[in-house]
Order: sequence, then structure tokens, then C-alpha cells
Amino acid sequence: MNRRTALKMLGAGAAGTMLLGAPRIAFGQEGGQIRVALDELPRQLDPLLYQTNPGYRVMRNIYDTLLTVDYAGDGAIQPALAESWERVDGRTLDLKLRQGVKFHDGSPLTAEDVVFSFGSVRRTDEKSPGFGTAQQFLSTIESVEAIDDNTIRVISSVTDPTIELRLTAWGSQIVSKAAFEAAGGFDGFAQAPVGTGPFRVKSLSPDAVDLVAFEDYWAGRPDVNQLTYRLAPELSSRIAGLVSGDFDIIADVPTDQFEPIKASPNLEVVGGTIASMRVVKFDTRNKQLADPRVRRALAMAIDRQAIVDALWAGLVDVPHGHQLPAFGPLFDPDRPTPVYDPEAAKALLQEAGYDGTPIPFRIRVAAYGPELATSQVLVSMWQSIGVNIDLQIVENFGQMMAYPGTGIRSGVDPILVSDPLFGLWRSYNESEQEVWSNKAFYEHGHVLESSLDVAERKAAFNAMMDIFDEDPPAMILHTMGVFYGKRKDVAWDPLPSVYMDFRKASVA
Repeated sequence: MNRRTALKMLGAGAAGTMLLGAPRIAFGQEGGQIRVALDELPRQLDPLLYQTNPGYRVMRNIYDTLLTVDYAGDGAIQPALAESWERVDGRTLDLKLRQGVKFHDGSPLTAEDVVFSFGSVRRTDEKSPGFGTAQQFLSTIESVEAIDDNTIRVISSVTDPTIELRLTAWGSQIVSKAAFEAAGGFDGFAQAPVGTGPFRVKSLSPDAVDLVAFEDYWAGRPDVNQLTYRLAPELSSRIAGLVSGDFDIIADVPTDQFEPIKASPNLEVVGGTIASMRVVKFDTRNKQLADPRVRRALAMAIDRQAIVDALWAGLVDVPHGHQLPAFGPLFDPDRPTPVYDPEAAKALLQEAGYDGTPIPFRIRVAAYGPELATSQVLVSMWQSIGVNIDLQIVENFGQMMAYPGTGIRSGVDPILVSDPLFGLWRSYNESEQEVWSNKAFYEHGHVLESSLDVAERKAAFNAMMDIFDEDPPAMILHTMGVFYGKRKDVAWDPLPSVYMDFRKASVA
């Protein structure tokens, strides 16, 4: 398969996905309401139980963290529930709590709530339902304690260069201890959560998440009275609902569907590249994928630029390894982009003794933008080097991961915090060793998370990216792009992140 063939195939695969004649989904609009259509909704609203794009998009507006990041600006760390903070030493951070903060039930935020949010019930007990998610960002936080009613001390188990960043990350949201206990724990709380964010939960159902403005929000009441997320799995239904006025914002619009939206004088397309890598992941429990040469061959067979040009209109790019410029001094601009060499890929397959056994490839067609078209061209490129692929379309993430029968699966590596600890390391550390394991990678990762020396961290990070290329747990396709269709009279600017934030949104 050459680039021209790939481009033709991608264009044909993307065409026809939009049918404005699809059934409309109508909802009555209230004053000051924003209605957002998503392909999937969270079934519960505790961040330690649900870590996917739908959760990021909804729960960002329900909870606050001690510190936050200026995602729309320079990425600097900013105060949130903590109004100030100070490094005591390489392992210790003290934070002063903001006064006058209230939870959605009217109770005041206390140091006890903060300690509970990071404590054993929610985070550190290995039997806790929240343990796995918390480990991804908060694994080095040894203890969180109250020095007095207004001061919190966070102690890391290692000399940690990123304590402040960890307190902005997913899983560090502050919850009401009293509300969590009154709800009987995770299951009850996840259906009726109590946070301190700009919106409180009105109702949760399989078809909708209804949020209303929190009148006593510490940073000022939002201008939007009601924020409603609606389930609309089909792209055609989302676009039809936007055009007809049933939705105000729709998520995940592929570039080939911009025109039906732009054709309306009242609508526009917004968004762009976000801090996330579009990847294809390998499960090395599959016998064919146990050999790294087969995985390298699969990676070398992909013409990423053809995918970027045809499916994304050049609006995303092929990154220089698993890194972003936002990593600052740890970013290596001289690192090459992934190699495209089908002939070398064929040689690797022959060397590995690949015998033509089909390799399962699981996808969810509603995920990751133009997923089906991307998957079809990947299959063709792999077939062109002699790899047989069993393309399997599944409905949910659980089916993607179900073992046995695993092999290749579509995915993303969101980088919610601008440091490789929360990108490459978070995605492939020891918690993922069931599907891929590399001792040297883990050793370098522990240097990355425990050294205060920038040069030492950069060297460890580069070594990890080398291992990622030689013994790949996944292959990178491109940086992820997220585009939204919206009404022009809705004042809302998307973040360069998987999060959707409506703190400053308004409706004309």
C-alpha cells in the first residue's frame, strides 16, 4: 500500500459517516442552559472509579483540587482549594487552605476532608476501589496530614520533583468526608457526589447528566444555570441535533464533517490538538506479540503522515516520541519521529518467524475521532507487510481488555499533567505489567519520579523512550485532536486538554 492508496481509502472511509437525515434527538432548553452531546456518558461520578474521556469532560466541573493548572494559558500551577503552598524539602509540601469554601451541600471545606480524600478509605488501601486509579498519579504520596485547621502537609515517599503537579492530577479531587460516609461509600457517593466545584449534580441517568450552577462557588457562581450532558452515540445524530438546535455543543467532530456545521451561520467548529497521544497498544500475552520484533514491524509499517493528512486535514502532527513541548527542559526536539519503512518491517517479521497467525485488533468505533477509518487503513498497511489481522469491533473498554483473545487495541495516552511522569510513565509503569513488562524501563521510571536533577531526569526519560521504541508496549500514531461543533452565541473556549471546563462559559 502506497500513500496515494491510503489517502484514497481514508477519504472513502470517512465519507458517508454524516447523514443529516438521521433521527433527531430533541430536548427542551431552559434559560441559561448549555446542552452538550457526547458519544458516551459516565455511569457514575466518582473520579477514582471512572477515568475515561466522558469522566474527564463531566467531572472537571463537579470537583476541585488543592492546586490547578492554567491549561488555557502557560500551563503554570495555580492556587485552587489551597491558596498558597511552600516546599519544606524534596519530600514535603505545606499548603494553606482557602477560607470560606463550601461543599455542594452547604458544609464547609475542612482539613479533615482533605486528609480523608487522600487517605486509606479512598486511596491507599489496596482493597479500596479507588486504589488503582490513585496509583497512576498519586503513588509516591506517602501521607497527607493536617498540621492545623488551615494547613495541610503532603509527604512523598521519595524525593519528588512533581508533588505540586500531583495535586492537580486526576484522583486528587477533594470530596466531602461526611457525604461519602453518609452515602455508604463509593457506590452510593458515585451516584450523588458532593464536591466543591462550580456545578453540583442534579441528576444522573443512562441518558443524561444534569448539573446546575453552585450558588456558593468560591471562585464565583458560573454564568450558566444548567449544564446538561446528553448521550448521542452516533456522530450523525450529534451533528443533526446541533444543526436543528437540540444541542448547543457536540464533541468529537472529525475534520471531514466540519462543512455541514460551518454551513450554518449560527454554528462554528472549535478545538485543536490536545495533550494526548493517539496510540495502538499491544498485549504481549498474545503469542505473536510476545516477540518485540513483531511489534516493531507493526509500528514500522504505518505511514502516519498519510493518516494525519487524510483524516485530520493536517491539523494534528506526528510527535517526536512520547513527549510534548510542554515538558519544557525534559523535551528533546532532536528526537526523530517514528520510522516508516515497510521493507524493514517485512524483514523483521521474517526474522521473528511470524507464521501468519491472525492477530486480534479490537476497536470501539465511537472512540478517538475517525476510529473506523483509521483502523481500516492500519489493517491494510499491516496486511501489506504480510500480517493477518482479525478486526473486532467491541462496545466498551471492558471488552477491549477481556483476556484471553487479546492482541492489539486502539487507545489514547492522555497527558493530563505536563511532565513525562504523567504521560509515558503513567501509561506503562508496573501497574500495566500484566500486558507488558520491562525491568529497565521501570528502573529509569523510578529515577524520573525521584530525582530533583533535571539532567538526570532527562537522561532517564530518553532511555525510557528508547525502550519504548525497541520493546514497544504500544505504537504512536499522532497527537490527538479534539474538535467540537457549537453555537456561536455560546461563549465557551475548549482547553488543549481532554477536560471540558465550563467555569467561565455563558450563553448570549
